[in-house]
Amino acid sequence: MGRRRQALHGAALSLLLLAAAAHAQQTDPGDAAALNAVFAKLGQKALSSWNISGDPCTGAATDNTNIDNNPPFNPAIKCECSGGNASVCRVTRLKIYALDAVGPIPEELRNLTALTNLDLSQNYLTGPLPSFIGELTRMQYMSFGINALSGPLPKELGNLTDLVSLSVSSNNFSGSLPSELGNLAKLEQLYIDSAGFSGPLPSSLSKLTKMKTLWASDNDFTGQIPDYIGSWNLTDLRFQGNSFQGPLPATLSNLVQLTNLRIGDILNGSSSSLAFISNMTSLNSLVLRNCRISDTLLSVNFSKFTSLNLLDLSFNNITGQVPQTLLNLNSLGFLFLGNNSLSGSLPSSVGPMLKNLDFSYNQLTGNVPSWGNSQLNLVANNFGADISSNSGLPTGLDCLQRNTPCFFGSPKSSSFAVDCGSDRPISGSDNSLYQPDAATLGAASYYVTGEPTWGASNVGRFMDASNGSSIIYSSHQFLNTLDTELFRNARMSPSSLRYYGIGLENGNYTVTLQFAEFAFPDAQSWKSRGRRVFDIYAQGERKEQNFDIRKVAGGKSYTAVRKQYTVPVTKNFLEIHLFWAGKGTCCIPDQGYYGPAISALSATPNFTPTVRSAVAKKNDSKTGVIAGVVVGIAVLGLVVLAGIFLWRRRQKRRKLSLEQEELYSIVGRPNVLSYGELRSATDNFSPNNLLGQGGYGSVYKGKLTDGRFVAVKQLSEASHQGKKEFAKLK
Repeated sequence: MGRRRQALHGAALSLLLLAAAAHAQQTDPGDAAALNAVFAKLGQKALSSWNISGDPCTGAATDNTNIDNNPPFNPAIKCECSGGNASVCRVTRLKIYALDAVGPIPEELRNLTALTNLDLSQNYLTGPLPSFIGELTRMQYMSFGINALSGPLPKELGNLTDLVSLSVSSNNFSGSLPSELGNLAKLEQLYIDSAGFSGPLPSSLSKLTKMKTLWASDNDFTGQIPDYIGSWNLTDLRFQGNSFQGPLPATLSNLVQLTNLRIGDILNGSSSSLAFISNMTSLNSLVLRNCRISDTLLSVNFSKFTSLNLLDLSFNNITGQVPQTLLNLNSLGFLFLGNNSLSGSLPSSVGPMLKNLDFSYNQLTGNVPSWGNSQLNLVANNFGADISSNSGLPTGLDCLQRNTPCFFGSPKSSSFAVDCGSDRPISGSDNSLYQPDAATLGAASYYVTGEPTWGASNVGRFMDASNGSSIIYSSHQFLNTLDTELFRNARMSPSSLRYYGIGLENGNYTVTLQFAEFAFPDAQSWKSRGRRVFDIYAQGERKEQNFDIRKVAGGKSYTAVRKQYTVPVTKNFLEIHLFWAGKGTCCIPDQGYYGPAISALSATPNFTPTVRSAVAKKNDSKTGVIAGVVVGIAVLGLVVLAGIFLWRRRQKRRKLSLEQEELYSIVGRPNVLSYGELRSATDNFSPNNLLGQGGYGSVYKGKLTDGRFVAVKQLSEASHQGKKEFAKLK
């Protein structure tokens, strides 16, 4: 009993000491006031888990609770308290993450001078990034990514010399990067993708030798990629969708620790070789898409790339054959070599993980090996007409080869219409019947209708995406259209999406493409900050560059956008190409969400066609139905009338027959004479036997072979009773 009392007394004393210590620890008054003001202006509220008894630096703010990736602790703070029971606590971490906080960055934030970690990403912060940010000199990790901040990036950021990670991606900044960023000698991570920057990269960044991660895609950086990039300690480098010129710097070969390299869309300047990647054997993903590379695959010993999972060298000028060593890589799962100048035949086997291979738009020939259940895109090569049947590939590939298009010189149709992503036909207000397009188009795939009248081809993988579905759906009502049903679905592509008209009659066509953005809501939310940007080509001619559906729709989602072009069809073949050139956000609303999307398309002739449309017009369809119904009713009516007529005639004959039988029973049956007998009896109706004229013709006397005399009346044509004759026996 005494021990129990001692234990209870000790426990009570411990609680009193903890309570006293908690009461003794107080948040710095300046920090408390600043924090309350920041929360009030951004519409946030402190959580009870770290705001016990009205003091912010209590509970989860000072214990071992991990607030990273922990939704219940958002918004959240962390505090550090000086030693002793009467310590003062300073706010060192502030997280208001993805809560759609709206408004400018509060001025009071500058008073939280002990901050080392600030995360205000994925909100709707507006206005400039204030220069007072440079006063928070203890800062190590700072993120303003995915907001609506604008104006230039303040040069005062250069004062944050302890900064390890900085993110300002997916904002509306303008101008060039300030040279003062070169002062951030400890910087390891810089996220500036889709931020609105332009101009050349400042030379002062050469001092950032500890840099490990640089995401700088979807800006308007110009000039060449600087040589000093090769002196950094990079493991992840992304330079897609800018305005860089070639060649790629040879110093990139020093980046042997890279695991992820994505460079794309080098539009001008000299070409580059593949030599600089030879020692990057730690790569997991290598994307050098549309980089003006002129080389052969044999120039690199790919057998050393034992960790490589994705290789994209598409849209370059790579020549020669595809080496067996590349396809044999055990880790390789995605290979994109389309739109090059590869030739020869394909290797006989592939590695165990390689399930997606794109060789479209090359000069390949020969036989296609059987590679099991791999997805294989061989569109626009020089394979034979029996390619699909001999290789187990989906049918119709012979219609999509370079020199053997189906129906060349023998057109089968003069129009087609497709409801992209839909699983059923839709009648449009333009009188077209839109065909369904629900085929699963994977990372390297194609599809041709059974007729065939049209087809589609898709290439690319949604990088970093957990889902990667290419068809999206919305039940929302769409504006600016009479055809809401056409916009319920849309087909997306992470790289290159093509639609083909097959067997079309040659001539000029009106091609109509219909779009509507519904991935990004119309609201003051971080999810509305997404941008989908791509290029549109028709028959190889670029019709739209940096096409942004939402921008064209006046900044609104769920609003139909219609683009029409006059396009010549030659060789009975039409190609519509939607191409992602590295522009647009990558990760809104989810990782790997970018690339072209289309809701519907159609092609109609600008001439009087000589062949019937493969896809009937809606009115034509109705006319056919109406005509069929009318003809059917008419035929049925005639059948009924004929039946009634025959029935009545039969009944009448039956009645006459009965009457005749009754008469014959009284006077006997009449003699029936043939026309020949009558003609012989009257000496061929000789005038010498003419007895006279009656109202219906002439009457002749005649003598039958049995000696009996007859009077024969020959009916005249004027009597309207034909040339029938009858005889009267005497």
